[in-house]
Amino acid sequence: MANNTPESYDPLIQALEDAADGAHTYGAAIGLVHNDETHIRADLVALVGKPAGPGGVPPAVPGYKALWNAAHANQTAKAAACRTLYANARSYVRACIHSLYPVLGEGWNAQWNAAGFTGGSLAVPTNPLTLLQQLRAYYLANPARESVVQGINCNAVTCEATAQSISTAESACNQSDTDAATAHNNYLDGIAAGRARIIGLKNELSQLIGKDDERWYAFGFDKPTDPSTPDTPANLTAVPSAPGSRTYIVKWDNARRADSFRLRAVLHVNGRDLVNVLSYETQFVLDLDSVPAGSVVDLTVTGRNLAGESPASDPVEITLS
Repeated sequence: MANNTPESYDPLIQALEDAADGAHTYGAAIGLVHNDETHIRADLVALVGKPAGPGGVPPAVPGYKALWNAAHANQTAKAAACRTLYANARSYVRACIHSLYPVLGEGWNAQWNAAGFTGGSLAVPTNPLTLLQQLRAYYLANPARESVVQGINCNAVTCEATAQSISTAESACNQSDTDAATAHNNYLDGIAAGRARIIGLKNELSQLIGKDDERWYAFGFDKPTDPSTPDTPANLTAVPSAPGSRTYIVKWDNARRADSFRLRAVLHVNGRDLVNVLSYETQFVLDLDSVPAGSVVDLTVTGRNLAGESPASDPVEITLS
């Protein structure tokens, strides 16, 4: 990796893995103290967790990322459960409204106040919890107006049960919000600790080994004396996807400090660009079907980052059949 400290999860985990491996191999020899393998792996395990031992002993320990994933999934599920209950409860309240039309009227009037519709409307709110509680009280006060409508029990008992189901779901939803917030904060703290560990290791190494020491690479860092632009990608190859095909699978090795790559295909005779594309992977499917048979094409690839672009790789020459 380059010597900038990763901010997101995947590259940070890779950086910590590289750092721990380097500390394992060279930490004692160079005198690492504050950022040795034990400290690095502790920060790594906090984020990724620890698998179970033989026969499940000791049990697996989930990391902050897995705990946050689980808490977020639970939060989403609990919110969906609440939405479903709200929808079902609204349908139930509408059934109760229809059951009361014969005694209270088919449009809102002052009589509906007694059933809980005190807002001048028979509209049912998104969350009908309080309306269900008022309907329950109405049915308790007027048991003769309880009824069954198309198999739906419009009565105090069902109003109470429906209200309680919403209350229970909302409690679970609120707890899931709390759990998710706690898990997310722990995850962010773990990311911050991991980044601080990488920064601390880099600073400690700068005091223990020279700027041009090859062992920087063992820890996943570039040497401080390395240029800021990427290395030139090596081992460029192009293989037809099928015999006689003019579609090629082009591959190359990753290059240090490269965030992306530029692949060029030019005619050998005059250097005219046929393809000039950017790729974030080290593989590209190159389609040259529109190029006449017998053409000789030169392929090159460069590495790119914010600091600039590397020199081009050695060209690979292909002759189209």
